[in-house]
Amino acid sequence: MFADNNDFSVNQYIPTKSTPSRYPGMCFNDGNIAVLAGQYYFLVHQVLLCRHSPALDSAIKALDSTCSPAHLEGRPVLHLNDGPDEMYHFLSALYDGVSHIKYTNKSFSKVASLLRLCTHYQVGHLRQDLLRGLSATWPTTLEGWDAREADATNVAGLYESREKYPHPILVINLSCDISAQEILPSAFYDLSRSPPSSIVEGFKTSGIGLSSDCLMSLLKGKERASRFLSTFIVKQLERRAPASKCIHRQQLDTTHQRACQAAFEAITFEILRGANGVVCHRSSDPLFAIMDAELIQTTYDKQNTGLRPCKYCRSEFSSIVKGARTEFWRLLPEWFGIDVPSWD
Repeated sequence: MFADNNDFSVNQYIPTKSTPSRYPGMCFNDGNIAVLAGQYYFLVHQVLLCRHSPALDSAIKALDSTCSPAHLEGRPVLHLNDGPDEMYHFLSALYDGVSHIKYTNKSFSKVASLLRLCTHYQVGHLRQDLLRGLSATWPTTLEGWDAREADATNVAGLYESREKYPHPILVINLSCDISAQEILPSAFYDLSRSPPSSIVEGFKTSGIGLSSDCLMSLLKGKERASRFLSTFIVKQLERRAPASKCIHRQQLDTTHQRACQAAFEAITFEILRGANGVVCHRSSDPLFAIMDAELIQTTYDKQNTGLRPCKYCRSEFSSIVKGARTEFWRLLPEWFGIDVPSWD
């Protein structure tokens, strides 16, 4: 950030006994300004900084008006209070763009650093490009979420999001720092699927947790999502009536007449005990549980035909599942207390 965070126009570089060094890989012979970050400097082009960053443009103009600015290698010094590695990635993004950036667990610290600097220095187009890249993992649409979840499921059917994606606590904290509301609901929901003790404890490997406000919003949203699932089970599974075209309705035998109702009762039991969720490592995932109420009818078919209603009852229930999941997704921002106008 700028040396004086209260005034973008002030350059506060004061030469020290320790002479700064060139940062390898980001010094141009025709560069006309030295950007100093820590004990390293970058010889870059003023016109590039001014074109892409209104904040840096103001700082450089103030620097030009200084009577006797400090110099390095004959170039005026713009002193910024950022780490040299972070500044290298930022300047590289200004020159080369961010189309090569990977949005993986391992690269998240670089993406987060870039987003913070692009936000602070008002580089709007790079900020939008980076947020667009993050949206594949933290989407605003249910379709995007389902694609994300499928991508995090291995060939054995096990869900491994923590190995593939950055921890949601890191994403939530980043979103709050840079006011990126659009990625918060999916990050909150991802974290809400963890046990409350893990949520409160925070991100174990780095000791990073949520603010008190975010923690309260998360726990409230987790409770509302759980309540939605409970209501779905009671209204749509327990004592479910057969479809109007159910093939068993005209059976004379009472047991046969109730075949589809019995199937839905068995599915209710499976969902309540979370058997499939435990196997897939998704035992606290209401959105998955609602979908699983439909999937379980075919997944268990070869093992237990008692979980398979007739095609008419399955078709009717499939429409209900689709509607319930759409409504669930629509309500996520409201549950977590987030205003996201573009939420789908």
